[in-house]
Amino acid sequence: MLPQGFAKEIPTPYSLFDDDPFPQFLQALWCRKARASMRQDTSYLLERMTIVGDLEVASFVPWIRRHAAKLGLSHTISHTSSMRIELEVAGPVELIDMMEMGCSLGPIDVWVERIERTALSAKRPSAGL
Repeated sequence: MLPQGFAKEIPTPYSLFDDDPFPQFLQALWCRKARASMRQDTSYLLERMTIVGDLEVASFVPWIRRHAAKLGLSHTISHTSSMRIELEVAGPVELIDMMEMGCSLGPIDVWVERIERTALSAKRPSAGL
């Protein structure tokens, strides 16, 4: 007898196989294959990003660092002023695109007029990554 207010658990099609190791094996195999193929198809870039606008450096630079860290990008800030910030970012092309979009929207106290991107190098990740 269940306490009042508790519903009886109704099994779902997926919960019927919780103790069966075969579906878990297939899922693990699929996930490993998907991750391996993602690594092979992803190219890594090193780019210089020049952010131009009315920039509040005291708040924007820490924001850039946090955003790059959340995306898993390597980054180095080489120049900061109230009108221009230059940084180098390295990582997958898609994540660098996300970094650019995030910086263009930025925090509320920053007005980004434009972001210029210059590719410094392109490399493929090694198989051991």
